[in-house]
Amino acid sequence: MPFINYQQHQIHYYQYGNGDALMFAFHGFADSGNMFEKVARVMYKKYTVIALDLPFHGETLWQGDIYKPEDIQAIISQLMKDMSVDSCSFMCHSMGGRIIWGLLPLMAEYIDQLYFFAPAGFQYAFTASRFFCPLWFRKRARNRYEESEGMLRFFEVTHKLRLMNRATYLVFKQQLDLPRRRARLLQTWISMYYFPMLAGKRHCTLINQNHIACFFFYGKKDRITPAKYSYKFVKQLKKSELALFKGNHFFLRDKLPDQLKDWFSENHLLST
Repeated sequence: MPFINYQQHQIHYYQYGNGDALMFAFHGFADSGNMFEKVARVMYKKYTVIALDLPFHGETLWQGDIYKPEDIQAIISQLMKDMSVDSCSFMCHSMGGRIIWGLLPLMAEYIDQLYFFAPAGFQYAFTASRFFCPLWFRKRARNRYEESEGMLRFFEVTHKLRLMNRATYLVFKQQLDLPRRRARLLQTWISMYYFPMLAGKRHCTLINQNHIACFFFYGKKDRITPAKYSYKFVKQLKKSELALFKGNHFFLRDKLPDQLKDWFSENHLLST
């Protein structure tokens, strides 16, 4: 299995395709880089895809308690140097959208294209709020609830108060039944403090100034990150497309390749 060493950490990644352009992929919470395998089958002639297992996920061995945008940037820069490339593209699913928003201010001048699959980063989330869930609160929650069921009660109350939609609540709930899953959730929650909850004017400006093409894909039945929250942002971009596919939030693992191949063909991207 391919790994890259970064400080005291070992980052596992999957490599797909043999295209001249380099693409980095960032998965969602409780997933891994292999979720992009089907998508890479469509893109393999245009891109070489490096799908990372993010810290606390997959086969990556992350020795610290948190990670920040600067850590992911350093890993990407090291891989770009190893592969002798000066620019790259990103794609993401769900939480991976927040990874991109954290990286954009650090790497905008090196980015060619962005592919967003049901991305987070376009809607307010109570549990992601820096105001209502500050860093000290997240760290205290980790120390108190990592070995208990208290975290489940926190999410139940948040859901009952309608501060979290039911689809998101159910996804988080299934991650709380084992100590190692709770630990992953809490460590990721703390780390996400350093990544923007919402894409803002600064991100839009960076995308337009650097002429980055952006492509957004959503499942028509997505209840976790529905497309409606991104419409306003997408309209402000100079080079963007938005497409709705069959499926829900996890449509990326379903029959996406056929739908994406049709979209690529219609937009003449397979041959460019």
